[in-house]
Amino acid sequence: MPVISRILELLEDGKWHDLEEIVEKSRIYEFKLEMIKNFLTEYKFIMLDEERRKVKLTPPTFKFFRKIKSIEGEKIR
Repeated sequence: MPVISRILELLEDGKWHDLEEIVEKSRIYEFKLEMIKNFLTEYKFIMLDEERRKVKLTPPTFKFFRKIKSIEGEKIR
């Protein structure tokens, strides 16, 4: 699974996540996470709380992920 997919999968719950948690759970180096985080922030996929070093999906991205999960669930039935 691509690294960015693992990161987005961790964030799909819509909650705030520590950057350290993401590094640990996705098993990537912090500098690589920084690059991905900057990209996702620049293109408004995630929100960043720089002071607390936390990220979460933006509301439109979260809504998109929920819709995709709903469609995938319908296909399984």
